[in-house]
Amino acid sequence: MKSLSKPSRSLTKLWCLSWDERWLLLSVFLVLAAYKGLLVFLPFSRFMTTDRISTTQKNSTTQKKPLSDEYINKQIWAVRVISGWIPLGFTCLVQALGAKWLLKSHPDIRVCVGVCNSKTEGFSAHAWLTYQNRIILCEQTDQVFEPILAWT
Repeated sequence: MKSLSKPSRSLTKLWCLSWDERWLLLSVFLVLAAYKGLLVFLPFSRFMTTDRISTTQKNSTTQKKPLSDEYINKQIWAVRVISGWIPLGFTCLVQALGAKWLLKSHPDIRVCVGVCNSKTEGFSAHAWLTYQNRIILCEQTDQVFEPILAWT
């Protein structure tokens, strides 16, 4: 009986949200679903961007004002909500890539990929998102991952 009441509570929560929040959740769902589908068909290397501009050119041409904490928090909230609602969820890589796209490739947003190899847990990989050197999405507190790849 408990499991039958859960969807109605979720729908009630959904209807209590503003139209802007519902629209945000829908757009985040579409972005995450697109990335999940693209990762099936395209190699991972296609999602990484390479910096071919020198540092001096980059500083003068791509200066963007910092994102507001409220804007970042709303986007990250939506990614977490949608990832929690989907039965199989979205992987950490899909969440990080989707959130990076939602935050419009701001130069301070970085996607990081790391690995962990322990005797008890075995080999595992993880992706997370950082903003100004702090993890804002997909933080893992139970394992320590050695970063092997990061890009803006």
